[in-house]
Amino acid sequence: MPFGRLFTKVFLWFWSTVLALFAIFLASRMLGTRLVPSTDVVASFAPRVADEAAHAYESGGPQEFEQFARALVGKSGIELYLIDGYGDDVLSRPIPPDSLSIVRRARSDGRVLTRYGFRSHSSSYKFTSPSGHPYILLVRSGLQVARFLDTTAGGGLPFFGAVLLMVTLFCFWLTHHIVAPIQGIQSAARMVAAGDLSVRAPVEISARHDELADLAVDFDVMVERMSAFVRSQKQLLSTVSHELRSPLTRLIMSLALLRKQSPLDSEELLQRMERDVERVDTLMGQLLTLSRLETGLSSEGRDNVDLSQLVQEVAADGDFEARSCGKSVSLQAEGGIVIEKADQQALRSACENIVRNAIRFTKPGSEVEVNLKTEKASSSPQAVLSVRDYGPGVPGELLQQIFQPFFRVKEPNGDPRANNGTGLGLAIALEAIRQHRGTITASNANPIGLEVKVTLPTCYS
Repeated sequence: MPFGRLFTKVFLWFWSTVLALFAIFLASRMLGTRLVPSTDVVASFAPRVADEAAHAYESGGPQEFEQFARALVGKSGIELYLIDGYGDDVLSRPIPPDSLSIVRRARSDGRVLTRYGFRSHSSSYKFTSPSGHPYILLVRSGLQVARFLDTTAGGGLPFFGAVLLMVTLFCFWLTHHIVAPIQGIQSAARMVAAGDLSVRAPVEISARHDELADLAVDFDVMVERMSAFVRSQKQLLSTVSHELRSPLTRLIMSLALLRKQSPLDSEELLQRMERDVERVDTLMGQLLTLSRLETGLSSEGRDNVDLSQLVQEVAADGDFEARSCGKSVSLQAEGGIVIEKADQQALRSACENIVRNAIRFTKPGSEVEVNLKTEKASSSPQAVLSVRDYGPGVPGELLQQIFQPFFRVKEPNGDPRANNGTGLGLAIALEAIRQHRGTITASNANPIGLEVKVTLPTCYS
């Protein structure tokens, strides 16, 4: 059972609230003034008692009425008043203040009016004696809880006990219905904290179709993403180890051969070692960049960035590099596109990786087309950057995977396409764009080539 501080608090709140509402309902039904039904026993006996009381008073005076009242009520604690046409008690007693209202409201149609107060129960009956004198018969008794409940609720203390038991059971069930799922999710969260990422929220919580079911779904999504992130990190570590092992192994072999060869024959080995060192340096630099982006960009280093100028600089640098291998980069860009609260280094890294990736795969003699423009969105303008190459493209089923770290499209023979890339460029671009609340997609162009499209909001909403 989900006993605990929350369970106790919720249970006591529900229990107190339901009891208070029941007490208010009961009081509204019991307290106050109302007519006694004509079929009630009190209504049938009232005319007879009133006639006898008036006869006793008119025939023997106040003493005779006092004896009649004493004989009628005995030691029951009931008080009997006979009020004349002037509103005075025939025994010259003061009328109790809590009964004055019912005396004044006594009806002349021969019906009995009764009133339940917090201290007393009073009934009034207005009549005319055979001699023609008007009177009001007032019957008053002090309120006793057991008698009050028995008279008004019909069950007395057993009725109240039954109601209390039903309220307690209902509040217990309602509290269990609310608290048990929370503790189920809490238990699953503790298991996740202990390292078990296969745990999910109890299935029965999802079948509730309420906010707690939504919480369970969100919890499962969170754990699934955590599990995917851990798997990704493990895969990343394995891939990095593999990527570093090859150049390091070649460096070790080159050093061993270098020791055995003469200085004149060592130039080729030195060049190979230099390429491997550059590859390791590039790989480590990109890994550091990706790690910095994944941990989140600091808000302190953000500022308004002129995206138009940044893309022009990246395109110019790319065109300079591309011309060395018989390729080129063309640019069509709108001016004055500014990204608010942006990290210039991260955006430059994203644009450079996209453009260089396109230069690497576009065919010799072709050009990479870079286009920057703005589009009107529902809330604010968006900057749209598209980079299109004329290379072999990417199989449709792999278009989403090319943004994963170390993913490289393989040739039909199973070998990665011949390039000097590390498979981190588009992953860095994806993370940098995501940090700026943008999107990046890739699609095959017609008839050939790949187009990468980046959408960035120009300002924070």
